[in-house]
Amino acid sequence: MDENLRRVFDQARPSPEQKEAMLRRLLEPERKGKPMRKLKKLTVVAIAAALMVISCAAVVVTGIDQRLLDYFGASPKQAELLLPGAVPVDVTVEDNGASLHITQVLRDRYNIAVLGDFTAPEGTVLDVEGTERSFAGFSLDDEGVLFFNSDGMPVGGEIADGYAYTCRWRLLDDGNPKDNHLSLLFHLTVPEGLKGELDIASFRIAAEDPWMVERYTGAVDLLYAGNWSLEVPLPQKDMGYTQKFDQNVGELDGSAIRLKEVYLSPVTLMVTLERESDLTGADAKTSMRWFFALDGEHFAATNGYEPAIDRTILTDRDGNEIPLECIGGSANLANLKQQYYPFRLAEAASVERLQGGTLTLKIEDGSVDIPLDGLVPVG
Repeated sequence: MDENLRRVFDQARPSPEQKEAMLRRLLEPERKGKPMRKLKKLTVVAIAAALMVISCAAVVVTGIDQRLLDYFGASPKQAELLLPGAVPVDVTVEDNGASLHITQVLRDRYNIAVLGDFTAPEGTVLDVEGTERSFAGFSLDDEGVLFFNSDGMPVGGEIADGYAYTCRWRLLDDGNPKDNHLSLLFHLTVPEGLKGELDIASFRIAAEDPWMVERYTGAVDLLYAGNWSLEVPLPQKDMGYTQKFDQNVGELDGSAIRLKEVYLSPVTLMVTLERESDLTGADAKTSMRWFFALDGEHFAATNGYEPAIDRTILTDRDGNEIPLECIGGSANLANLKQQYYPFRLAEAASVERLQGGTLTLKIEDGSVDIPLDGLVPVG
């Protein structure tokens, strides 16, 4: 069997206990221990299909959906790079005559991408993009983002109480912007990471009342009323690589800065830095400069909109630069001296290409080149 497909099958195959737990969670009207709204009209057929798909990946895995490849800057030849982090699913929720159908989930330690299609009744025109408006996504309900373990219970501890999330719905081009269908991608960033020691089998997407925003006034308009919140299974293997450090990489506002870890997957770079001194008593500008230390554009803004420079540069083993997009960041709430800086690779890259490459970090006025010669698979 092809090794890439073997890895997908291994990660997509739940145990009988996991399948039973997922089925129980999807059918029960509310959860013990933490009440939540009942998921609307999730049919038994859809539930059974979802379990069948993740159990029998060999039957349905034909590759990564082209829309995911486009989003992550991967060519069809690079699809195999993303296979280890993907599972096909088939979960549909219906409400008010419309449906949200989830077809594929891809994740690494810090990002989850969920591909779906929203379809309203025939004759409805979902005109969400134009010169005066844009699609803004679904509203979050009171439950927000929830992760569940293999026993069907919400995951507690840090991931429930201390994690910072960045989530966004993105409208994908489906070639027909004025029909009753929307092609969508839900992108969730977890700066502190879905670590391997955590038992996380699935997560819940809150999806109520999709809405639009007026470009010039900022006014919000309801697109279609309803609640399509649902739960989807997660791939169980991390497709990333990591390299640990304890290296001084510069100084910021009088505090030495040390590099602690670099994480790389085919689509993600995460850099973990640690300050020598904490921010107790620091003013707002000092705090913001630390928060945006590796984000060139926003770091420049904290200094009065000085000319921005790239403060994080990734080059492969042949010296070719891989463009990066900064996607926010977060403090380590268990260690406030640490800060996470996530980036999306504008073009997917294999570990073979990245191993032996260089990460250049420019802290304030300094610059240091970090050899990436010790990347190892995430356990």
